[in-house]
Formats: sequence, structure tokens, C-alpha cells
Amino acid sequence: MENNVILSVSGVSKHYKYYKTLFDIKKNVIKAVDGVSFDVYKDEIFAVVGETGCGKSTLSKLILGLTEKTSGKIYFKGELLDYKNKKKDFRKKIQILFQDPYSSLNPKKKIYKIISYPAVRNGIIKNKKKDRIEFAAERLKVVGLPETIALSYPHMLSGGQRQRVGIARCLSVRPELLILDEPVSALDVSVSAQILNLLMDLKNETGMSYIFITHDLKLVRHLADRVCVMYGGKIMEIAETDDFFKNPSHPYSKSLLESMSFLTSTRRNL
Repeated sequence: MENNVILSVSGVSKHYKYYKTLFDIKKNVIKAVDGVSFDVYKDEIFAVVGETGCGKSTLSKLILGLTEKTSGKIYFKGELLDYKNKKKDFRKKIQILFQDPYSSLNPKKKIYKIISYPAVRNGIIKNKKKDRIEFAAERLKVVGLPETIALSYPHMLSGGQRQRVGIARCLSVRPELLILDEPVSALDVSVSAQILNLLMDLKNETGMSYIFITHDLKLVRHLADRVCVMYGGKIMEIAETDDFFKNPSHPYSKSLLESMSFLTSTRRNL
């Protein structure tokens, strides 16, 4: 399986130091991510679950190079992940779909500029209006939106349309790994289903790998190949999805599943 690894995270930590009061002499430490290690395989959906504040989003920022690591190393397809290395195109290979489809889009830019910007920056297309509109129109077709949306602004679109635009922007550089950070939590149920179906179709067509960050264990059970459980910045358990739901090995994993069962039974009784 080693040759099939697309991303390898080895002993990665992110610690924040701070003073509790103005009179403190020694800094305190928050261990947002603490010695995390795991592999993500090609053509896999790797789910990362855990309560708010467990380190899921910080982990995604570390992978994307948006936050500096305190320690540890990350490898992409066997090469050290270093976004400062201009000879490598890691930013093209790894993209993220954010939770809020509105705040992640620049409200002052038309859709064609938002979608085509990564392609222009990476030299895939020229920075000409005609080329950018045509490029965006093609990507809009892929995500099931009409070409005319290319000339619209984000506020003119629905939540589901904005999230599709976000997906189109990710696809503009043909990534091999896509991080999905709660991609449907801000959408209603019917729109969420449409977006998830689109993501699954795109995965089947392109062979992309997904890191799926979510609170929704029902989605994990339905979509993920493996599950990584985080608590307090650490990994509690990594397991195949079926094994995780049938026989979780860590007490915290069991408590997550029990809370899921409790919520489900409570809703049925309302």
C-alpha cells in the first residue's frame, strides 16, 4: 500500500504559546495538533471527525501550508511538502473546499475571475478576459451550472450555486487531493445531497483523493473509506469505516457513536 500513498503526515504538531495574564513570566501552551501521523491513499475518502476544537481545521491548514508547523513533516507522493519550493506545484495538487460558500468567495469579483484566478496564477491560461470567461464557462458546465453565471457576482447566487462555484475553482488546477472542510454544513438537506452527489461523481471521474472533515457521522458512514478520530489535538483511532461503526476501539470513538444514536432516537420521539 506504500506506493499508493498520496499524502503522509508524520509526527506533525502545532503549538501556540500565550500569556494568561500580563504578569505571567512563563508562557502557556495550547497543543492544537499534537504529534499526528497518518497516510491518505490514492482514490480514497479519508474522514477526519471529532468535536469542535479538536484540531481538525488546524490540521487542514498545516497540510495547505497556511499555518507553520511546530514540528513534524508532511509528504505528498513521497516528496517533502514545501510550498516555498517554486519548482514544485504543490498548490496545484492540493486544494480545499471551505465550509461557508459565501465568505470563501470574493464578493467584489465576478464568478469568471474567481474560478479562473488559480489557473492564471499557475500559468494554465493567459490573463485575458476572453480566455478567463471561456475557461470559467467550461468549469461551470462540469459542476452543473449555466455559463451565464460566469458574469454574475457571488451575492446573486444561492448557497448551493456558490458551493458549486467553489468546487469549480478547486477543479481549475486539476488537483489530486481535495480537502473538504464541512462542505455541506451551511446548506439545507436537499442542496447538501446535490453537492455530495456532485463531489462523488467528480471523484469517480478524476480519481481524486478526499480528506473529509466533518461532524456528521451519518455522512462518514455513507461516504468514507476510513475514519480518523481526533480529540484534544491527538488521533484517538484510525479504522476502516465498517470496523469503526461496528467495533470502535477507543472509548472516545464509542462516545461519539453513542451520541449519534442518542440524537437519532431523540429526533424519532419528537
